[in-house]
Amino acid sequence: MCASEKVGRDTKSKLCCGGVMKGWIKVMTEVGMTRINMDAICAYQKSEGGGKLLVYTKDNSLFEIVEGIENTINKLDSEFGVN
Repeated sequence: MCASEKVGRDTKSKLCCGGVMKGWIKVMTEVGMTRINMDAICAYQKSEGGGKLLVYTKDNSLFEIVEGIENTINKLDSEFGVN
């Protein structure tokens, strides 16, 4: 989680663990807007009905993405080189 914010003249960027947050995706889950670190993702799958995208992370967390599923799959496929 981010501990502080650095506010520049025209920009505002979140700092995380002493650095700027990079490699994160922002998704809508059942509990609200969530940011997931791309390095933490170990698997993802579309549910049978297509109404959810399940994202599994290295620490055994499960995120159920409920909006923007196709866009998120495209981002993840591009990031991980899936054809």
